[in-house]
Amino acid sequence: MTAATAVLAMAGRDGLPFASLHRSPLYLHALRSLAASGVDRLLVAVDAGDHDRVVREVRHAGVAAEVRAGAGWWEELRAAGTASGLLVHDALCPLASADFLREVRTGAAATPEVSVLAFRPVTDTVKTVVDARIGGTIDREGLAALVSPAVVAPSVLGAALERDERPPVDDFARLAAWLRERGEVGLVRAPSLARRVDDASSVNLLECVDELARRVRREPISDAAGPGTP
Repeated sequence: MTAATAVLAMAGRDGLPFASLHRSPLYLHALRSLAASGVDRLLVAVDAGDHDRVVREVRHAGVAAEVRAGAGWWEELRAAGTASGLLVHDALCPLASADFLREVRTGAAATPEVSVLAFRPVTDTVKTVVDARIGGTIDREGLAALVSPAVVAPSVLGAALERDERPPVDDFARLAAWLRERGEVGLVRAPSLARRVDDASSVNLLECVDELARRVRREPISDAAGPGTP
């Protein structure tokens, strides 16, 4: 299975990875899913100012992960000389499940020459704007919202390690462009709960959606009214 090494990207996201979701920081949800997905090595890329806090919280959570500030995670990969593929997970997609992360890795292994990006369909209405005037509606069928994870193909990773061209994991839009410049990229549709959060309100919304989904699973629709009841 490719991408046995994974990096959880927290750097460049300000304080949002530390926002509370079900009374735990966002990034710890993502980290636990990564660990449960079966990767061999797990790195956490953080801003220098967050390093000590994340080390403490990861240790307290009991997750085996190496926390590295700045470009430290990349230097670790270069020192190891690994080029078996890399899975990049965004801390702002905290509820992407371990099963989904494992599924993406397994699918990537079947086409090791292709990098992979996860996406969600665009459901909002999108309009064009010209000179501050709202124009026509863009067809949503041709649009996709990038989520997480991404898989850097082994050949792409190997070339990047050789040339010291670090993937821009701090921004998934830039990462997508970086991957497309270096080879073929495949898309994998992500489940609804794998959506990315952008601010505190979207964290609250994700928490509500997750809690509702759990409640539906716990409480199946009652048939007390009997068959035939509309």
